[in-house]
Amino acid sequence: MKKYHLIGLVTVIAFYSCNDSLSPIDEVPTIAKHVTIDTDSQSLTTRVKRDNTGVMALIDPDLPTGRLLEVASNLPLIMVSQVEAPVYDGKTLKATHVDIDGDYAYVSYNTEGDTYLGAVDIFDITNVYSPVITEQAIFTDSDISSLEYKNGKLYLAAAVNIDVNSDVTSPANLITVSVAGGKFISDFVYTSLPSYVATDVANTNSNTAVTSGNDGVIGLFDASQKSKSSTQMGDLRAVAFGSDKLAVLSGTSGVHILDPNNLSEVINIPLPADVAGAKRTLDIDNGNLYVAEGANGAGIYKMTDGGLIQKLPIPNNPDDVATSEIVTNAVSVDKNLLFMANGAAGISVSDVADLGGIKSLGVLELEGSSNFLRNEEEFVFIASGHGGLQILKINKSEGSNDPSCAGLPNYNGTAYLNINMFESASYSGSSVLKAVNIGGSLLFCGSLAIEQNLNINSDAIMTVNGTFVFGQYKKNTSLNLASFATLKLQGNTVIYGDLKLQSGSTLEFIGEDSSITVYGTVTVNSGAQIIGKFKDTEGKFK
Repeated sequence: MKKYHLIGLVTVIAFYSCNDSLSPIDEVPTIAKHVTIDTDSQSLTTRVKRDNTGVMALIDPDLPTGRLLEVASNLPLIMVSQVEAPVYDGKTLKATHVDIDGDYAYVSYNTEGDTYLGAVDIFDITNVYSPVITEQAIFTDSDISSLEYKNGKLYLAAAVNIDVNSDVTSPANLITVSVAGGKFISDFVYTSLPSYVATDVANTNSNTAVTSGNDGVIGLFDASQKSKSSTQMGDLRAVAFGSDKLAVLSGTSGVHILDPNNLSEVINIPLPADVAGAKRTLDIDNGNLYVAEGANGAGIYKMTDGGLIQKLPIPNNPDDVATSEIVTNAVSVDKNLLFMANGAAGISVSDVADLGGIKSLGVLELEGSSNFLRNEEEFVFIASGHGGLQILKINKSEGSNDPSCAGLPNYNGTAYLNINMFESASYSGSSVLKAVNIGGSLLFCGSLAIEQNLNINSDAIMTVNGTFVFGQYKKNTSLNLASFATLKLQGNTVIYGDLKLQSGSTLEFIGEDSSITVYGTVTVNSGAQIIGKFKDTEGKFK
């Protein structure tokens, strides 16, 4: 058996070397024999790194490089972790899919080349700034293309090496396992379906839909993994359920919107033929279908009739990058934010609250090729090939009950805020700034993120009520309180750079529930004072 991998975050295409026919859907699920569970959470979590963590700036690709007076962003994005790709038996795996539910995230992996090797990691994201890998499953005979969580169970789309695993009747398989509390708590159960790889999985109201590639099928399975219905379609890449319909993406015939009960076709949206084997995803939100369309960016369509709402091209074209590497591999929508994974062109973010006036929020430039992402529940998980995962947190403002915050305007100035001596300013909402210099006073209520530097000069006062994130890890970013300066904090504060308190300065915590996390160094000179109740998560103030 030979396995071929193509560009981007690949969908595995496998071919029989000895049999030209494919088995029908297997009505008898089988129990996995080639799965190893690693429960050593401490060892697994050593893959979680703080390199490059901290405040992330969205870049306007239309502005000249190096322009200083750029407008501040109102979308605070914090890189909370970088996760190295798992390595097993000397082979490095690649992330293929992510699903998030409450305090846990589930990540699947496969392997390039002739080796069948996959994995699933379970992440505890209760502490948003310090994710923990609780358990890992290694599949020594299977690649995992995709996964979805629902009601205590993981559903995996897989490609199984039938030369090793004789219990399955076809390489393409649906695998299920029960999970709870960050643990795998049941056997892994396989059900075979035609074709060489199961590419994606989605749950409807009562069934599980699975796609398989090449001369494969879209198949429906009930809760016992028994086949209910199937329809043959060529080169299926993705499936999504929403608005009481199923949408499937074919690399050759475009999008098919189906009845989720009997798989009869309701609508066909023709699209140009795509690069063979490339990963593409779908998402459904508020009755609209979002499609990753490769070099053509993303398309937005009505689920009711398939009508085109909008095409979103890839907004930037980096120098010295092959055109074939600038492709939209994945789309993900949540709370009116659309994230597009554009390969070597990074991540583009758009506000889609008004589809008649979609607003581009900018581009995230990340290391490596952005091949898959999932935006859900204020997290963004981004897969970047062998670079592993990058986990971002969206710090949107949740408002404040403090009377001093009532009626304050949003900040709409540049990314470089300067408040002169004897001046005062008050703002609310969500803002991302490059650098701040305060000579007078500043009150900010909501979610504030500062990327590079914050200077609070002598006799100046800064108050933050809400969420405050500062700096970047090991990037020489510093928060400086000059002599007799005051910084007042109420809520949660995370400092990725250094904190320096000069003689006579004051760091004051307001209320009963404030916390501060400092990943850099803390310098408290003689005569500086720290007052109020607070939780010191990293023990830097002892």
